[in-house]
Amino acid sequence: MKQKNETLWDNDEVQFARLLSELEMAGAPTEQQMQDLQESMDLCESEVRELFLRAQILWTKQKQKILFKKE
Repeated sequence: MKQKNETLWDNDEVQFARLLSELEMAGAPTEQQMQDLQESMDLCESEVRELFLRAQILWTKQKQKILFKKE
């Protein structure tokens, strides 16, 4: 259960989505990293890419919430 005073920094769901999104924006995963991820996670490429997409969607929604709170 989440505490009422939890900050965004303490929210793992938000920060993990942020991390994956930022890694992708920085050019990750490389071809080798993609192959390594597929192997270590036992996923196909489209499933790994879907995880990055889902992270991007979650992070985008969170950024929108933050922006709307400031207005």
